[in-house]
Amino acid sequence: MSNELMVAHCPECGNVFQKNPRNLCASCATIVDQQMQSIERYLLRNRMATTEDLAQATTLSPQRIRAWIRKGKLSIFDYPNMTDQCDLCASPIRRGHLCTPCSTKIKDDIARTLEREQKMKERLRAAHSYIVKN
Repeated sequence: MSNELMVAHCPECGNVFQKNPRNLCASCATIVDQQMQSIERYLLRNRMATTEDLAQATTLSPQRIRAWIRKGKLSIFDYPNMTDQCDLCASPIRRGHLCTPCSTKIKDDIARTLEREQKMKERLRAAHSYIVKN
């Protein structure tokens, strides 16, 4: 094992810190822990809260809360009104990155594109046929 000191810049504050599994400096890690504790306390008392309610009560941005939901740091399984947003239309979703209508639209677009490409290949194959004379 090397005696090198592995350092990085904290993504939250920009300070240099010794690398660790959390990828945060000690002060930012403490702040994040406090924010998560305030979220947990609020959700224990307000099980039916929405993401916006939680953001307003904890003074955290809805984007940060949604990022923690996406990363799995914040589980919404027990909180029926907590949601993330669809990446395309921003409608509420409970899991994944896309809502069902957007996902279906993308699948249909891909299927149409593949079908068009297949028809184009068939046309090109038919257009370049040769007759061999003996």
